[in-house]
Amino acid sequence: MCLIIIGNSGTGKSTFSTKLKTVSNYPLLQLDSLWHTTDYSKKAKEWLIDEQLSFMKQKNWIIEGNYQGTLPIRIAQADEIIWLKTTKLTAVSRVIKRSIQFRINKQSRPEMPSTFHEKFDRDYWEFLKFIWSYNEKEMAQLILANKKPHAKIIQLKNSKEKQNYLQKWGK
Repeated sequence: MCLIIIGNSGTGKSTFSTKLKTVSNYPLLQLDSLWHTTDYSKKAKEWLIDEQLSFMKQKNWIIEGNYQGTLPIRIAQADEIIWLKTTKLTAVSRVIKRSIQFRINKQSRPEMPSTFHEKFDRDYWEFLKFIWSYNEKEMAQLILANKKPHAKIIQLKNSKEKQNYLQKWGK
C-alpha cells in the first residue's frame, strides 16, 4: 500500500508519519529531510522529484510532506491520501512553538537535517502568512484532479481520529 500524508504546516504530519511507520513497518520518506539539504534551486527541485520517484518504486511506502510542486506525482501513486487538518490558528501556533523548541534543541525535529537553520526573519514571517492563507479548496481540487480512481482520501482532524487510524493497523 502506498500512503501520502499531507496537510498544512503545523498539523502534525511528521509526528504522525513516524507513528504510522512504526505500526505499518513501511519505509518512510519525509520530504523536509531531503529538501532542506538543498540550495532550493530548480536543479534541487528536479533532484527532489527523482528521489521521490526512486522511493516510490517500492511496493509499500509512506511519503510525508506537501511540496505542492511535486505533490501530483505522489497523489497519482497513492492508495491512501491522509490529509491532516487543524485550524489555522492552531497550525500557526504549533509552528511557532516548534521553531522555538528547535532553536533550543535540534533533536526536537528529527526529520530536519542537522544543517537546517531557521531564522526569525522576513522569510519566516512570510512562511507564517503562507500557513495562515493555506487554501483547503485548492488542495482538494489538486487531490481530486490527480488521484487514482480507487484511492481513498482520509481526513483526520484531531488526536483521537489520528489514534483511531493508527489502531486500524493492529497495534
